Amino acid sequence: MKTILTLVSNIWRELLLITYALLLFFFPENKNILIIGAIILLAILVRFLVKYHSKPAKFVLDQTLAKGIWGQLGLALSAFLVVFDVAASIYVYKGKNGGSMAFADLVSPVTMQKTAYNGDVAIFPIIMYLLGVVVFTGLVVATINRIAATRADNYKLGHSTYRNINGHYIIIGYGETCVPLIANLQKRHPIGRMPYIIILTSQNVPDIRRHIQTQLPDAEKNIVIYSGNLNSENQLLRLNIHSAREVFVLGEKEGSGRDSMNLECAKKIKEIRQRSNAAILRINVQFDKAMSYSTIKQITIPKDYYSHNGRQITYLRPFNFFENWARMLWGTYALDGYRTLDRGQMAENNKHVHLVIVGLNNMGVALLLEALRLCHYPNYDERTGANKTIITVVDNNMDDLLPLLKSRYHTINQIPDIELQFLKNRVEDPDVRQTLKLSATSPDTILTVAICLNDPDLNLSTALSLPDQLFFNIVRNPKGYDQVVPNSNVEILVRQQMQTGMAELLSNENDRYHNIKVFGTLDKGMDDRLVDDIMPMIINAFYTYSYGNGFSIDTSKYPSFFEYANAEPQRALADAYHLWIPLNEDMRFANRYQIEIYRTYKTYRQQLENNPAILYQMEHLRWLADRCITGYSDSHTFVNPDGSTGIKDKRLKLHFDIIPYHKLTEGEKDKDKNVVVNLDKVSALAESCRRQFGSNLFAIFK
Repeated sequence: MKTILTLVSNIWRELLLITYALLLFFFPENKNILIIGAIILLAILVRFLVKYHSKPAKFVLDQTLAKGIWGQLGLALSAFLVVFDVAASIYVYKGKNGGSMAFADLVSPVTMQKTAYNGDVAIFPIIMYLLGVVVFTGLVVATINRIAATRADNYKLGHSTYRNINGHYIIIGYGETCVPLIANLQKRHPIGRMPYIIILTSQNVPDIRRHIQTQLPDAEKNIVIYSGNLNSENQLLRLNIHSAREVFVLGEKEGSGRDSMNLECAKKIKEIRQRSNAAILRINVQFDKAMSYSTIKQITIPKDYYSHNGRQITYLRPFNFFENWARMLWGTYALDGYRTLDRGQMAENNKHVHLVIVGLNNMGVALLLEALRLCHYPNYDERTGANKTIITVVDNNMDDLLPLLKSRYHTINQIPDIELQFLKNRVEDPDVRQTLKLSATSPDTILTVAICLNDPDLNLSTALSLPDQLFFNIVRNPKGYDQVVPNSNVEILVRQQMQTGMAELLSNENDRYHNIKVFGTLDKGMDDRLVDDIMPMIINAFYTYSYGNGFSIDTSKYPSFFEYANAEPQRALADAYHLWIPLNEDMRFANRYQIEIYRTYKTYRQQLENNPAILYQMEHLRWLADRCITGYSDSHTFVNPDGSTGIKDKRLKLHFDIIPYHKLTEGEKDKDKNVVVNLDKVSALAESCRRQFGSNLFAIFK
């Protein structure tokens, strides 16, 4: 009812004119009708003068025409009625059928009356004919053309709004990850059943439309692009948030304060969504800069960002394009074609991994942090320090960049099985080239070079100018002759924006540049598995079931969480969900990153079945590295008032387990063991949940 009243209040003048037109049509000879019409026109004129007396007439006219269909139709109808009212009021009494004949001449001049009105000369039909041609026929045709052109322009420029789109995806902002995101969303649905995708952006809509058409020719029919500001609630209201299925807040490309605005936009979406009784809405929020992404992972997001009066409205999932690519290179969800940093060669030998990162930018930091979490191998001897992983970061601006990195990640030097080297050099400098040669020719070193400078062309030229030893080795064959063979111990990763041009030619090169792989392209970087929290939620539930409390049943009823989940899956998942939601982002990411090393454990599990404790030591080192990245320190360096040492304090970021594995208590060692022993159960239960409830598990809970 409120909507109807609002509509009537906005178009009351048009309703009056339409009513008057109908009266004229059905009662063309009635004098009272003409008087009513004159009063109506006078009232509208007075209203117009009062409202627009201080505005230029041309501006008001242009503004009315630009408002859309109703403004244009109202203007055309007003002009027609004014002309007809004046003409008919003069001549309607000249004959019995004068009014109806005048109306007929005006609206249909091709059938102009050939006879005079009640003995008068035929001048009046001619006048009405001319008025009909100019006012009626010309005005109607012009109005229709203008309406069509206006609608087409509004669509092209993103000014149209469609209120009947439901069950759709929303993408807010247009940046590097938008096209791969759309491609990933297409994979979720069978051909022909893709829901609509609404994109809101402040950038040039025609340019964005052309870019999407170039990258994804078949996607446009399901994509609606709106022009607007992501910080405007009025613009967000256009998106039909109450009926959306999922939201991705990407932010505008190269926008100032992009990460903060993305988080604030997620809060506004929550405030809009809370006005409906819809299910929990998943909002995936992109954080572009490595430092701000690191910050959001260590804080507790306030409840008013995702809940209202105790009712959860949205589920926030932060992600980062550069971290996604790092995970797709070496983690559990690595893409085909990329080899692991260890190549599966770290079991009971003296080899070690050497990773060289060229460029300490956002991508370089993401690769560094991923390697710190993953490079923990079974041949590391924690008593002697043998077989450490070596990570070398090369950047000519290291004096400016390293203090920022160390201030943010000031405890990463505590990771015992990784040696970090930061060089203020260019990769072309003799000292760096010599280091690369030695690593490439050493039989005990597995070398990976990741070139991730900001200039794609510079990345390619840098890769192609690396020392020859990174591409070939000279070996002596059984016949005693020297032979040139490809260096399979080296992999060279080159960051590019697109898998086209020089990058495409390079990927087809099977001779000299056989071990160069392109990464970081914009056509990838989004995958449902990378933001899927079902497995981390199960990991947290298992840990809480084993060592804490918070479940709706007596945990003694089932020996483990997995038995509980198999017996009562819906209830167990609901418990897991309600334990997951209160966690701060630090604890959530701790569970998320545990999955990254599953691939490594599976690689060495069979080889180490006679000594599985080595895998448990690897898990402790992984956990220790993750805590150090988060900023935790060994609490044994602090002495308590009672003289004891070793505490656990989240506020001060102190932990008593940042020590070598062999110094852990048996209870703490059991936690590392459980991670390795249960990884298959975690994967199987997560897959069962996806089959039963879908990938967006959080939508089923209230």
